[in-house]
Amino acid sequence: MSTLVIAEHDNSSLKGATLNTVAAAQAMGADIDILVAGSNCGAVAEAAAAVAGVGKILVADNAAYEHQLAENVSLLIAEVGAGYDNIIAPATANCKNIMPRVAALMDVAQISEITSVESADTFQRPIYAGNVIATVQSTDAKKVITVRTTAYDAVAAEGGSATVEAVDAVHDAG
Repeated sequence: MSTLVIAEHDNSSLKGATLNTVAAAQAMGADIDILVAGSNCGAVAEAAAAVAGVGKILVADNAAYEHQLAENVSLLIAEVGAGYDNIIAPATANCKNIMPRVAALMDVAQISEITSVESADTFQRPIYAGNVIATVQSTDAKKVITVRTTAYDAVAAEGGSATVEAVDAVHDAG
């Protein structure tokens, strides 16, 4: 099983939410790669390569991704994510905008704000303003997931030695 984690960043530094999301990916027991989409985001790719437990960093460095517009980034994620079993992202405002579009492009249901991984296809998430915890099982071949980052302790930001690869795909919706 393979998992693609979407990096949360500001084109100059990797945000801590990404480290919590990698912890959720580790709970899935999968090979983990990170996608960094931005402009002049080399420093973010270097920081992501140092994250413990990550195998590969995919970097889409293009002006089309500078402002993290959902219209552009979702097309990139759907293309790159086609080769992965799981695509997960932190449940930040930015990723909450992008990930439903990714799910729609891949014709799968999105699983929002998971707080626990029960198995490869079963997750827990809060509903009714957090008053009830629902157990959700997905039969989709690919899982598109956002992670409530406060539910997971961050992995180490250092100690990893992931390889960095460039992604040439550019999607600009205008």
